[in-house]
Amino acid sequence: MIKGQTQLFNISEDEVCRHIPGYTMLFPEKKTFIDSISWCDKLRGDIALPTSLENNIQIFDKFIEFNNECFDVWQALYWVGASGNVSSGQWLRLIDDQPIHWHNFKDSWESVTDKYSCILAGGILHPYEWYHAPCTVIACVMCNFTSHPEVHLRGLCESSLFDRSLFLHEYINNRPKFDGARHSSIIWNNKSWVMESRLYPQLSAKMVDQMDYPVGLHLWNIRGDKCRQKEVYLLLTACRADEFTCDDGTCIDKSQRCDLSTDCPDHTDELTCDVMAIPEGYSAQLPPPKITLKPVPLLFHLNITSIREFNVVSFTLTIDVIITIRWNDSRVTFTNLQEDHRKNKVKQPGLLWTPELMVTDGTQSWVQHGQTDGGDLYVVKMTPPMADNNAVLHEDDVYSGSNNSLLYRLHKTLKSRCQLDLESYPFDTQRCSLFFTVQGITDFSGKLDKEGAGLTFAGTRQLLEYNLVDETIHDITEEQVTQMKVRLKFTNLYKYYTMNAFLPSTMMLVISYFSLYFDLEDFQDRIMVSLTSLLVLAAFFSQTSLTIPKTSYLKLIDVWYVALISYVFFVIISLIFVENLRLRDIKQQQCPHKTIQVTPFAPGHISSKELATTIHTNSLPARLNCFLIVFFPLAFFVFFVYFVAACADGLKE
Repeated sequence: MIKGQTQLFNISEDEVCRHIPGYTMLFPEKKTFIDSISWCDKLRGDIALPTSLENNIQIFDKFIEFNNECFDVWQALYWVGASGNVSSGQWLRLIDDQPIHWHNFKDSWESVTDKYSCILAGGILHPYEWYHAPCTVIACVMCNFTSHPEVHLRGLCESSLFDRSLFLHEYINNRPKFDGARHSSIIWNNKSWVMESRLYPQLSAKMVDQMDYPVGLHLWNIRGDKCRQKEVYLLLTACRADEFTCDDGTCIDKSQRCDLSTDCPDHTDELTCDVMAIPEGYSAQLPPPKITLKPVPLLFHLNITSIREFNVVSFTLTIDVIITIRWNDSRVTFTNLQEDHRKNKVKQPGLLWTPELMVTDGTQSWVQHGQTDGGDLYVVKMTPPMADNNAVLHEDDVYSGSNNSLLYRLHKTLKSRCQLDLESYPFDTQRCSLFFTVQGITDFSGKLDKEGAGLTFAGTRQLLEYNLVDETIHDITEEQVTQMKVRLKFTNLYKYYTMNAFLPSTMMLVISYFSLYFDLEDFQDRIMVSLTSLLVLAAFFSQTSLTIPKTSYLKLIDVWYVALISYVFFVIISLIFVENLRLRDIKQQQCPHKTIQVTPFAPGHISSKELATTIHTNSLPARLNCFLIVFFPLAFFVFFVYFVAACADGLKE
């Protein structure tokens, strides 16, 4: 059954077939050569190039009826799809830049020059012939297609009666006709472009702005349709499914949409580029709803970019960090996502729910937040887009919020307090902890989890006094709230104290010890050397104490100085005691009330000097001094062994 006005035509099978190779169509509007290329490209065609004499004659005869619309001062009918290469002097095909194999130039009109680098064809005076011409003159556009050009109508509601797919076919009122796949068509009525239907007589639409063609974005007045809108913008496009249509009808690749670089001639590819579509009723105060029975995972990652300060005097740690949290929100959809998430920045993050982080340290105190950038919100493309919807005006790729992630990035400077144990200082190992929690949610609705390793360190590990040797992260759960615990492990760079404290103080100890080797009668030199060593050690201790943390307990470096000062002190006491014994012996030898037994000896067996040396060596002060020479090294060795063991334990902890 046929309904509506009909006409009967006799057409060939080739014309009925949609995929006719080499389908050529002329558009009776005069354009420059560059504009002609752009127009054919909008319809996914190329400027036609006749390839044989028969083909050239066929095209000219088919379109000579448009001579009144196309003829200009150059008396040409249409452009030819080739351009001149001035350096080589050849005419090259537009489609592949290869030299043309056939031409029909008029004599002396085929040279390529800077001024004449395009080809015009046809005319009343010179039918079928070609001649070179400036590219800035105007002529009609003749496009070649692999099949009847198909265009799509976008922006109508889903219940609209109009056809969505139309084909360029035949002419009405000397303009090409856009014939629908079922019943509607777009035609030129000599005043404006209109849509009408063979099946629904009351159904019609009229393009408001008067342009050459309805291709691109235009405002239409609609009557008799099921859509509520009476005036609506519609987009007529020949672009493929993987392309985006500019408002002027130009096609670009979808990857060029919202890539921060204008690619459309009218720059419309960078308009309306917000990657977020927020539905009505959305509340930024509520966290994302659960998709399954499990809580929404909040994937956490901490990147420590630098350690600004690790101050053992004030027990504080200051670090620069980049915090990222990634999650899915099924309430929203995304559009035009790029592979690089940095190009998918949300322009108004305040309209969305974002996690509010609370950071505490090992003392359970709030961490001070220094410099911060306020946070950036991005969208991470994880899956392909959803199916296209032609009710949407543009071919924007739409992505589900359930399968594609939001990524919140914060740059912060954190200053925290550490619980330091300095008993082994400067051979100590210290640990500082940070706890990260998302406020306002429990593990019932959302749960923190590690993103990959969860923690990276990108800064310099060697600090002024300590070296960062390890960093760990793990989750802990308390009262149905999951926290991320980050622990940093530092070891002391003790070489400074080895060279500036332990080595000089040890040298003072050795100098004091060697005073025991001085002659017993040289008491003044013995005692002065030891006293000087004691004063120097005390000065070292005082100076070192000004630069190290003050604690209520002794540190290893304190123990070292106290032990060495005590060592020298006992050396001095020993020297005094030995000297006292020596003086007592002298007094006993000079006392007249004492009887001294003298043992006879044979003359010549021993000299008087040797006799004095023997008596001096065997005296009690001499024997005691020899004992001290052995005792003090042994005592220091025992202390040193225990001290080294304590240092090793401090470094291992």
